[in-house]
Amino acid sequence: MAGNFLGNFQQEKAHLTEIIKHLLNTGFSPQLCADITRQLPETSDLPTLLQKVRDQIRGMIKTVDAFATFDKGGVFAFIGPTGVCKTTTVAKIAARCVLRYGRNQVTLLTTDTYRIGAQEQLKVIAKILGLPVVSVRDSDDLAAKLKEASKRKIVLLDTAGVGQRDTLMVDQTQLLAKGAANSHRILVMSATTDLRTQEDVIMLHNRADSAEKIKSVIVTKTDEAALVAPILDCLIRYELPLLFISNGQRVPEDLNPPNAQYLAHRAMRPRTMSGESGLASEQIPAVLADNLAQWSKTPS
Repeated sequence: MAGNFLGNFQQEKAHLTEIIKHLLNTGFSPQLCADITRQLPETSDLPTLLQKVRDQIRGMIKTVDAFATFDKGGVFAFIGPTGVCKTTTVAKIAARCVLRYGRNQVTLLTTDTYRIGAQEQLKVIAKILGLPVVSVRDSDDLAAKLKEASKRKIVLLDTAGVGQRDTLMVDQTQLLAKGAANSHRILVMSATTDLRTQEDVIMLHNRADSAEKIKSVIVTKTDEAALVAPILDCLIRYELPLLFISNGQRVPEDLNPPNAQYLAHRAMRPRTMSGESGLASEQIPAVLADNLAQWSKTPS
């Protein structure tokens, strides 16, 4: 069915076939490819079509002004899976907050009691910045520590990195819900993670706490990722605003506000050393098979 559909599609809209293949090879989902393709003009000029695609992607990316977010003050809880450089990201933001608000207005909390050396890493960073760092055991302890830090403008809460399907993730969500109900939940995700896993992370984190949804996202390791389209695809489809882009380990330099125009350009130009990993024309029907209903909405 998918093969027949694509064959008919190629006959009716041959000018879009290369666009579809390009989008799929850059890492966008078939679902978003259908949405993008539906909005393209009737022209066979490939450069024009590619520019229209970039413009669409740029317009779909939601961003958040970091200054406006942190200037309001409050408790900012950084959540996410293991290995996404969450603690390093907290350190970068802490350094920026110290420069903007002063060290007397910033404090660090951590719930990470699982990883060996996790608290020591944060304590070293806090010592360099001249900030207090406090470990939290449970929700009651968190509520008490937040009450003590109520005079400070910014409270940065570094949580333990746990898998989205680990029961510890649910425990941690409940800890935040009971101890810091009004916290601004920021999901930290790696650009090197595949699309399906990213979807899993977003859905399960939102499902774990139906009251407090994810407010914004920080994407790390963009310097390591061959493709950034998968992470942008997830943010677009789940309507999550982007707060920061992290592209290295240096503190605090490698942290930048998101530039939608650059991200759209980068998404369309994957950093890969080989074209052999891309989809061949005969493989495209198999990729589209699960989304035929979405593609059937494309006007003929």
